[in-house]
This record gives sequence, C-alpha cells and structure tokens, in this order.
Amino acid sequence: MIRFRNPGTQYTTQVQVFRELYKEYKDAPSFDLDDMAATIAKTKLMTAYGYAGDAALALSNTENDSLNSTKMNAKMYAEVFRLLGWVTSAGDNSYPLVFTYIGEHAALADDVLPLYEQCVLGINNPQEIMDVKYDEKVRFFKATLFSLQDLGGIMYKHELCLGPMSIDDLDKSQYNRMITYLKKLRGSYGRYQDAYQALCDDLGVKPTLPDNSTRLPIAFMKTCGWVESQRTRKLYPPKSLECLCLTQHGADLANSLREVKDLRMDEYYSYPEHTRNSLIRLGVYSMLLRAGYDTSPVQETMRQDQVVCADVLNGKELLFSPYQTLHRSVVDEALGIHREIAGTQTHTDVLPDIKRTDANVNNICLTISTNGAHSTSDVEVNSFVQQVLDAKSVGERKKDIIDKIFDDSITDTQTKFYPLVAMLFRVMGLDCQASRPGDNGARWDAIIVDSEESIPIEIKSPTEEQHLSLKAIRQALENKVILLSRGTHPTLPETTSLAVGYYLPNDRAEVTNLMSDFKTAFGYNIGIIDLKTLLTIAVTIVYDEKTFDISELNRLEGFANATFN
Repeated sequence: MIRFRNPGTQYTTQVQVFRELYKEYKDAPSFDLDDMAATIAKTKLMTAYGYAGDAALALSNTENDSLNSTKMNAKMYAEVFRLLGWVTSAGDNSYPLVFTYIGEHAALADDVLPLYEQCVLGINNPQEIMDVKYDEKVRFFKATLFSLQDLGGIMYKHELCLGPMSIDDLDKSQYNRMITYLKKLRGSYGRYQDAYQALCDDLGVKPTLPDNSTRLPIAFMKTCGWVESQRTRKLYPPKSLECLCLTQHGADLANSLREVKDLRMDEYYSYPEHTRNSLIRLGVYSMLLRAGYDTSPVQETMRQDQVVCADVLNGKELLFSPYQTLHRSVVDEALGIHREIAGTQTHTDVLPDIKRTDANVNNICLTISTNGAHSTSDVEVNSFVQQVLDAKSVGERKKDIIDKIFDDSITDTQTKFYPLVAMLFRVMGLDCQASRPGDNGARWDAIIVDSEESIPIEIKSPTEEQHLSLKAIRQALENKVILLSRGTHPTLPETTSLAVGYYLPNDRAEVTNLMSDFKTAFGYNIGIIDLKTLLTIAVTIVYDEKTFDISELNRLEGFANATFN
C-alpha cells in the first residue's frame, strides 16, 4: 500500500511555506532540512511545544533528529513538495534539495492552484525521486477519480487504502477486481471493519497508520475541488460516516483523463533516448499549458516533439510529469536547462518565460482610497470588525487573519456563505443584502443597492462548487438582464454584474472568452471575485484603517485583484 506523509494539509499553508523557502533559497546552490526548519520557524509558519520562531528551534533542537519536531515537520513538507515536483534532490542523495523548473513557476504564480492541480495529477509510482519505494504501479489520483465514478460517486476514506492505494491501476483486471471487492464490502459496517483490520494485519501496522495516510490525499482532492464531504449511513449501515463525494468538476476531469495518453516510467524507458527527450519536453509544457500558461514561446518545439512521439501518443494528449517521475538532471538536460554554480549562488539558464495567458491576467484592480466607510450600526459588520481588531491586538499578521477566515469557510453552505459575502461588501461601505436560500422570488443571491448603479450578485458557496463554473457566469448575465427588465432597483447597462465564489474558475481562458462574448453581444460587464480577494479588501479596510472606492467596482470586467495604495 502506498503511503502519504501527513504535514499541514491546508493548501494555503503549503503554498506559503514553499514561497518563503523559494524567496530565501532561490539564489542558493541548494538547501537542506536545517535551512528549511530555520526559515519555516523564522516566518512563524510552524510551532513547537507551543512556541514559534527561534524559541521553537531551540526547544526542538536535540541530537536525535527523529525527536527534533521542527526538523521532522520540515522533512514532511519537503516530501510533499518533492511529490508535487516542486523540489528535488540536488545530487544522488535525498538531501540537499533544489527547486525545479515547475517549482519556479509554482513559487512565482499569483494563483498557483491550476498548476497545483496538474501536479497532484502528476503524482505516480514507480518513480526515481523518493527514497521510499512501493510495489504498486499506480497514478493514485487518476485511479481514485475513476474509482469514485465506478462506485456511485462516493467513497469512505478507508476505501482509498483498500482500493486505489493497493493496486496496479494499469492492470484492468486487477482494477475491476478491486471495484467488485469494495462493492461487496458495502452494506455492512462489520464487513468493512473486518476488511480494514485484515489490511492492517497484512501490513503489520496499527489501524492509525493507513488512516493517517488518507489525510494528505483527501486534502489534495478537496483543494482541487474534485471531492466534497458528505455524512451518510448508506455505505456501511448502521454507522454514519463522513464520506467523499465526487463533484461535477471531479467527474469532468475523470472523463477527460479517460482520453489521455498516461505515460509511466516503465514505458518511458522502453523508448530510445531521442523519443524520451521529446516526451519530457511535451510532459512539462503540456502541464503548464493545461494550467493556463502561454506556451507560444515553445510552440514549435512542442510541434516537433509531437511528430517524434506520434506513435506513442496516437493523437492523444500526454499525461506525464517528468519532475515527479525522473531524476532532475535528466529532465533539465532535455529542457536545455543548465545550472551553473558560482560561489554561493546558482545561475540557471532557463527557457523563454512561460507566462499566464491574457485570459488569466485580465484583472481589474480594486484600490483603497479616502472615501466610503463601513456601517457602525450593523451587528454582523461590527462582529467582523472586532474579530479583526482582536487578532491584530495580539500580533496576528493581516495575511494570517485572511487565511484563517478563508480556510474556515471551506465547508460553508449557502446558509452561511451568502450572508458572509454580503457582510464583506457592507464592510466595504456598500448597501448589500443576501437573499434567503431557496427564495425563488429573488433571482439574484445578493444585491448591492445604489441610487443609480445597483449591482446583482451571483454567489456559489464552496459546498455547491469550490471553483466558479461557466454556469455561474451565465447566471450573472441572466441577473443583469432581469434587473434591467424588471427595474426593481436602479442600474445602468454598463454597470457590472458580479459572480462571487470560493475559488476563481479553473478554466479562466474559457471563462474570459465567454465574458468577451457577452460584452460583444449584449454590452454587459461581468465581474468575478473570489473569497480571498473579498476578504483581502475587507480585512485591509479594518486592519489598516483604510476605506474603499467603489468606482472601479461599478465597471469591473473580468477577474478582480485587490491592490492597495
């Protein structure tokens, strides 16, 4: 059974730790676990014995590395970043580490989530990048998405251990036996308990170890918006268990994965060197392309490599993550990357920049100015203001406050999320009220009321969809049309109509094209705001005692990005 380490499983913490490490060591020839522990402790992203910073380092410093909590935490993060293909060994030993070409993109991206999703998909076994080796030959997350589809769109966490973690997924007969086995277990909590205990006995481990191995993959899948939690007695009655339900995004992704060429290490090594180098380049550039990067600087290289690999691909898109499968030196050489070490700095001759497409950076800046203020007679607003000020008074950074509220909202339903969004707009000084969920008489989920330019808001809670969908954008257009038609609130044709969700859409290029079509056909602006941006504005208004200028919101077209003067 393949196993996953269990560091902090929150996506925002993982990304923040990685960015701090990149900031600190991007110009160094390499870095080790002591370097990582020092940086993580210094930025207070990790505690030991209730302390952070230098105190945490001092208290956890022992001669026995296995008892050094800060170093062990650093090691777990290192292994996660290695799994994602963001760091890899500098030489033949596990440590020290260097950043990969994909890792550089992850560290520098404004929104790393689309690339993060591709890297989660890229995790596979066997590979050459991890010390621990497993017998199973599996692309775990692809196998899990397929299993979810074949098991009625729902799985209990320990079924991951009994199923996708314990099979060779390219062996169709083995995969089918696994699905049949799990189906036969269902319907009886006793049968499940016996099966899980038998697995633990076969592995020679306590039941907590396989259970802990599910935490990181579940966090990966929830962050990517592939699954969401649902408590039910249907799988293993009479016990009520919190299970994983496949989302629409997860189902769409699973369907698309059935049409790709999934290349694994064994097959890779069966081809001649010239073909292998082409496969490496196509694998890396295809990941970046799917993550929304503009690959036009290497378009001709990709075309030539597709010709070389035509018999391998058979007209399909390539799913292959070289930095998560092969030794870094092999991948760098195929990409034409040369790392020249001089003194204490490393100079990398990288390929032409691959930037995000215009579709992904078509952002409108919302700026802090000197007029407007939140209401002081609003109970919900006052509660939020006090929460921010209390956190500030005990030394919490603004970013930490934003991240905590953001992370705490991941499981919000409509009933909680819609009023939260409306309240944040009121913190910005706007007259905004949410409609009651299920109120069919109110076409929009919330509305900003203004004497001249009222703004309808389409909201999607994270339990409805974590990433705003094309459907949400279409509904924002419908809201605008209905508001203008019915005239219930004053507005103008050029005033924006908003879509607000937990995360921005996954396919931003397609969303941008749709918004452009709406603008061309109807002349209407559609603005998109994610919760993190909304929180950034609201918390900054309170934390820094600044106020909000609504003028740019009224004409917002595209993705909102909060900047402050």
